Amino acid sequence: MRVKDIRIRIHPTFIGLLILCALFGFFLRAVIIFSLVILHELAHIIVARGYGVKVTSIELYPYGGTAVMEDTYEGKRKDEAAIAFAGPAFNLVLLFFMQILRWEGIITGEWALEFMRINFWLAAFNLLPILPLDGGRIARAFFAGTFGFVTTTKFLAATGKWIGGILVIMGFLLQAFGYYMYEPFMFILLGVFIWFGGRRELANARIVFLKQLCRKKEQLLSKGLMPSSCFTVSKNTSLGRIIDEFSTDKYSIVNVIGSKDAIDKSLSETEVVQGMLERGLEHKVGELSKPWNSK
Repeated sequence: MRVKDIRIRIHPTFIGLLILCALFGFFLRAVIIFSLVILHELAHIIVARGYGVKVTSIELYPYGGTAVMEDTYEGKRKDEAAIAFAGPAFNLVLLFFMQILRWEGIITGEWALEFMRINFWLAAFNLLPILPLDGGRIARAFFAGTFGFVTTTKFLAATGKWIGGILVIMGFLLQAFGYYMYEPFMFILLGVFIWFGGRRELANARIVFLKQLCRKKEQLLSKGLMPSSCFTVSKNTSLGRIIDEFSTDKYSIVNVIGSKDAIDKSLSETEVVQGMLERGLEHKVGELSKPWNSK
């Protein structure tokens, strides 16, 4: 399905959720979920386009959806936080607006209460600080400057995998003990998706970051300057460990401590990355020479 220049893809798990709701007499809930997920993603798209990011498609999942962007915004901390927060923020605004209408008696009925309930859980669930959810992207934007983009991504994605596994186990336990009022299938469905989503984020962490490093170098060359950070490592530290600490919005300088705690050499971020590409993630920084800079 395509709306103007944006293609809408519906994941099989989302279709399964809608069918399940319809089969068990929750057709109204299925319609509300579908509508709110679409609106949630449109909020992401509007903010993304405001930052000049082109959105090529939307993929709908049970927890919400994912806007697929031609030029990735991941790693651009302010952009990523604003785009990620747009979806849950829209749900919260809509929630309060609907509550005001209910207080005034303008809208009534079970559908309105169901609408608010689903809207609340969609916002609350997406704000969990784990990847691949919106809350995880907001948390990454907030902590990446302190702990590094890759390190933060790995932690949030690994936490997401654990949470996904716990949800799956909870779903089976609820099913086994007959607590059907808590919809065990929903726990299992969401858990499986979050687990796979976290796994994908872990696999792509360094790839996304390396793309941002290339953009950062272009920005440095075009503007002539950019914020920088400096940190010190021992000569036995691996290049992969150092790169995990790099930030996407600051250019890093690495001081290598040699004998007698003296600085043996200083390496630029570009030199460390080039060394990693040539010699591997486990290569020791103390063994890294700079033939490309030698005269």
